[in-house]
Amino acid sequence: MLSIIRDLEYKKISDLELFGKILDLGGSKKSGYHNLIKGNHEITTVNINTDYGCDLVFDIEKKFPIGDSSFDNIFLINVLEHIYNFENVFLESNRILKKGGCIYAATPFMHQIHGSPNDFFRYSKSAIEKIAKNYGFEVIKLEELGFGFLSLGYQTFFIGFIPTILLKRLFKSFFIFIDKIILKYSSKYRRWSRNNPLGYWFIIKKI
Repeated sequence: MLSIIRDLEYKKISDLELFGKILDLGGSKKSGYHNLIKGNHEITTVNINTDYGCDLVFDIEKKFPIGDSSFDNIFLINVLEHIYNFENVFLESNRILKKGGCIYAATPFMHQIHGSPNDFFRYSKSAIEKIAKNYGFEVIKLEELGFGFLSLGYQTFFIGFIPTILLKRLFKSFFIFIDKIILKYSSKYRRWSRNNPLGYWFIIKKI
């Protein structure tokens, strides 16, 4: 893949082993990450647009047409930034999750505006922690995604202007390589990277 943040998100997903019923909010049956999840599970996809290919069609800004405690886990992969009424997503997710069930989520932070059809928000680490607490969840994991300034530049600028796929891959690999070297030796650069992530990966559990 050409996207650094997508690579990092998929790596996190590939480390998961989940069982039971998973609801993928804003997802698609064509999503590449479904096959990365280990374990014996059943995935139900939800989208407002039937063109994406999904099992259920409804607006996740409104009450979900799903019974209480129906799912073991929920996925929210690059969806939250497109939802204006995000409070409803967490309220309804808490309702339909079984006790101890988790939301597995990824959301961009330092990222260009991208409509699908709209792009409303960016969530900081503090915002994610506050939202989790307010809607009955416990933060299990909350990690920054990204490497540093060069990787950020590639993701937000160069990826759109480098002319060929081969060159994109070369620049991507080179920028990540240099960022990793600087991160290894510079604590100041590590702090900068934590404060300017490409995005966040987080897991929150229903209390």
